[in-house]
Amino acid sequence: MRYRLFEVFHAVMTRGTVSAAAQGLGVSQPAVTKSIKQLEDELGYLLFDRLGGRLVPTEAASALLQETERAQAALEDLRSEAIRLRAGTQRHLRLVSIPSLGLDVVPDAVAAHLAEAPDTRFTISTRHSGEMLAEISKSAYGFDLGFVYDASTRPASVGATEIGQVQVVCVAQRGLMSGAAPIEVEARVFSGGAIGLEDSEPLGRMLLGFGSAKSVTIDPELRVQSYQMAAALARRGCGIAVVDGMTGLYMTERDEGLDLLALPENYVMPVNVVYPLAKGLTILAREFVDQFSGMLAARSDQLKRRLSGPLE
Repeated sequence: MRYRLFEVFHAVMTRGTVSAAAQGLGVSQPAVTKSIKQLEDELGYLLFDRLGGRLVPTEAASALLQETERAQAALEDLRSEAIRLRAGTQRHLRLVSIPSLGLDVVPDAVAAHLAEAPDTRFTISTRHSGEMLAEISKSAYGFDLGFVYDASTRPASVGATEIGQVQVVCVAQRGLMSGAAPIEVEARVFSGGAIGLEDSEPLGRMLLGFGSAKSVTIDPELRVQSYQMAAALARRGCGIAVVDGMTGLYMTERDEGLDLLALPENYVMPVNVVYPLAKGLTILAREFVDQFSGMLAARSDQLKRRLSGPLE
């Protein structure tokens, strides 16, 4: 099955008529019609209904169009990479991350990538997960990939792949709960002693789910959107903060006034790479995801050692 047949199919779908597709491809209308018929014969099903001399896309054609666009984007990426290698030009990666993964993991991955490929140019931004998932597939947004925790609320136009997990922890003012077992920390969280997180954030939704399973309603006096803000409030004795492990590790490494507290091991959040589904992940993006995954695993190992330290 030749890729050229899919190019003709894409041209008909996007341009609307056989004549427009033929003009865009620089071929005759009969050649376009013949290619569509050949593709249908090889696939074994109709892509278009013939109505009054017009080609009307079937449901199968609409489904195939999305995959064809992804394949075309991947082929264009391959062509661009080949041209770049020949010309020796810079590669450019535009990425976005939630703030907590941007504290250490993204900078570590960028540094590691630049050590191996110093010609790469980066554009890096941070967004909260809801905004990122809503916007990343829009061309005006301009990013190639993003890193978030739970991506289950993403729209259909956004692709996602889980690349790791991060343990959920608590941070508290030093001495407030020193030596507390994970089950004791959990009990404190659900007894009203925790700084709350907005339900729009993945960790906020997770806590709601755990609370519901325990028939506990979480209604804190303090509710924030940012994990870093929660940790800063905990530092001032305003309660204990439930945060992702990357934030907890970063904050307690730099502030002796905070203790890092373990929760039961079932408190984990998935880490996902997200991207515009129609475009897919470029070669450069896939290389960076590998670097990111390695740095995430390294920081997760550091977190585990920190949490198990007092028990040794």
